[in-house]
Amino acid sequence: MKILIRVPCYNHSKYVAATLASIAEQDYPSTEVIVIDDGSTDDTARIASEACLKYGFRFFRNERNVGLPATLNKMVALSGGFDAVFSIASDDIMPPGAVRSLAEALIRNPGAVGAYGDVELINSDGVSLGLIRSDRISGDVFKRVLLGEATIPLAWIMWTKDAYQDFGGYDETVPLEDSYAFVKMAKLGAIHYANAVTVHYRKHAGNSTNNSWHMYQSSRRLLASLRDEPFYSELCRKMGSEYFFVLSRRHKLEAIRYLPAALSRPFRRQFWAGLMNLAGLGFIVDKFIRR
Repeated sequence: MKILIRVPCYNHSKYVAATLASIAEQDYPSTEVIVIDDGSTDDTARIASEACLKYGFRFFRNERNVGLPATLNKMVALSGGFDAVFSIASDDIMPPGAVRSLAEALIRNPGAVGAYGDVELINSDGVSLGLIRSDRISGDVFKRVLLGEATIPLAWIMWTKDAYQDFGGYDETVPLEDSYAFVKMAKLGAIHYANAVTVHYRKHAGNSTNNSWHMYQSSRRLLASLRDEPFYSELCRKMGSEYFFVLSRRHKLEAIRYLPAALSRPFRRQFWAGLMNLAGLGFIVDKFIRR
């Protein structure tokens, strides 16, 4: 099984060398590593290109920043062929044996469309901050994850070639690339948990953030694409509750539209945080609820 490892880079000059070194140290024998710098304004491109030359990885650079979905699509187009694909950001780390653990989870489960492992949160210096929450489930997880009945790390799933071909690539106007891929591929078959830590996710001041209104509009488009699912009404209530919180700080009038959905889930912290945001008490949310 040949694995395509995609490494999109953007303004991670402090971390990219460690990311690529961790990939080079993997013990899985059949990989193709493609690295694309998406128009970084710091020294990322130079550092990444030198590391790629050292490790035998393929390096490309976008002359301008085109965004993550377009960059991920480009990597697949540049690939010489693969049986499964995995993506990792240029500030994260792959622990030893991570690629092998994910590939073997797919090999052990013929017909599966994806595999994932545990994700450990680390700080800017690489010190562990603990594991990111995951219910470590396997099987048909599509409905359970979308409805919030179970949690898995969507950003770090290794997808099979068959699932990816059916998926057809990212909509480059939708920035929610992790959710978009999950919505399009997870319904095709089972996803299996690999009993190993497969990513060290780095938390630092430079983590990318997105405009909440843009993310909200993109999420609504994804939600609309699920209109034919039998659990669509239930999903709308769940997403409406989340929209209430996301919009409550800066888009209060739009947030009020989702108050009925939020009231249907009154025991969640996000509901009370949203109410405080609407009341102008966001500083309390920041200090006590979102820590």
